[in-house]
Amino acid sequence: MNVTIAKDNQQGTSLISQNLYYWGMGVLHVAIVAFNVLGIVTNAINTVVFVKQGVTSDSISVSLFAMSVSDFLSSVLMFPQLVCYYLDTFDLTSVKGCYIVTSVVTSYPHIMCTKFTCLVQTYISLERAVCVVLPLHVKRAFNVKNTVIVNVVCCIVIFIIFTPYTFTVQFASEREKSNSTHIVLILTSLGQTLGHINYIISSFIINNTSICVISVATVVTLTRLNVTRKWRESVFHSQRNTDDTKARRLSAKSLELTKTVTVITTLYLICLLCSQLPAMTVFSLPGMSETGENKYLYQIVYTLRFDMEAMHSSLNLFFYLKLSSKYREVFYSIFRMN
Repeated sequence: MNVTIAKDNQQGTSLISQNLYYWGMGVLHVAIVAFNVLGIVTNAINTVVFVKQGVTSDSISVSLFAMSVSDFLSSVLMFPQLVCYYLDTFDLTSVKGCYIVTSVVTSYPHIMCTKFTCLVQTYISLERAVCVVLPLHVKRAFNVKNTVIVNVVCCIVIFIIFTPYTFTVQFASEREKSNSTHIVLILTSLGQTLGHINYIISSFIINNTSICVISVATVVTLTRLNVTRKWRESVFHSQRNTDDTKARRLSAKSLELTKTVTVITTLYLICLLCSQLPAMTVFSLPGMSETGENKYLYQIVYTLRFDMEAMHSSLNLFFYLKLSSKYREVFYSIFRMN
C-alpha cells in the first residue's frame, strides 16, 4: 500500500520569511476567532427567528433556515482548530499534533458545511432572479416542497462527495530527534486521489458555477428592479399628489431592496472569489503546497479563505434586519425591542 506522510519538505527559497508567516497567521487567526464567535451567536439567533416565524412559511424561509444552520455548524466546527492553533504555540507534549488532528476531524466537516451554504446561496440568488423576471411562475417552480427537496438533495450530494476521503486518512506518531513524538497524517494512494477530486469539485466546479450563477442572477435582478422602479415613477408622475407620494414610497422601497441585494451578493461574491485564491496561487506560483518551498505563503492564502467564509457567515443577521420586515418583527418580538 502506497502511503504519503504529510510533513514538512521545504526546498528552495520561500517568497515570505518564517517571521512574516507567523505574524500573518497570528493576525488572520485573531480575525477568524472574532468572526467565528460572532457567527455562532448570530446564526443561533437566525435559527431561532426562522423557527419562530415558521420555517415552511415560504420557500425563501426554508433556504435561509438551512443556510443559518449550516453557517452555525461551520462556525462551531472551526473553533476546535482555532483553539489547537494557539495550544500548539506553547509546544506542550500533551497537545502536540492537536492542530493536525482537528484539521481532519472538525475542519473538513466545516468545509462541507461551507459548500452546502454555497449551493443554498446560489439557489436563493436564482430564485430571486426568477421572482423578479417571472413573478407569475415563481411559486410554481420555487414552492416550499421543491425547496425542501433541493436543500435535502444538496446536503446528500455534499455528504456523498466529501465523506469517503475522511475514511482514507490515518494518524501516526513520529519520533523527533529530541526523543519526543508528534502526530503526522498518512494518506493512502486512494486518499490522495480522493483529495484531488474533492479539491477540483469544491474549488473549481462548485465555486466557479456558483460565481457564474450568482453574478448573472444578480445582474438580472438589479436590472429588472431598476426598470421596474423607473416604470413606477413614470406611471405615477402625472397623477395626484397623494398618489405621487405613494409612488415615491414604492420607489424608495424598491431602491432600498436593490441596495440591500447588491450588498449581500457583492459580499458573498467577494468571499467566493477569495476562496479561489489558493487554487489560483497553486497554478501560478511554483512550490505552492502544504509541503512545498512556498508552503508559508500557501498557508496564509488558505487561511485568508477561512477568514472570508467566517466573515460572511457572521454578518447575515444584520442584512436580514435591514432587508426583511418580517424578520425584524419576529426578532424584536423575541428580544422585546421596540
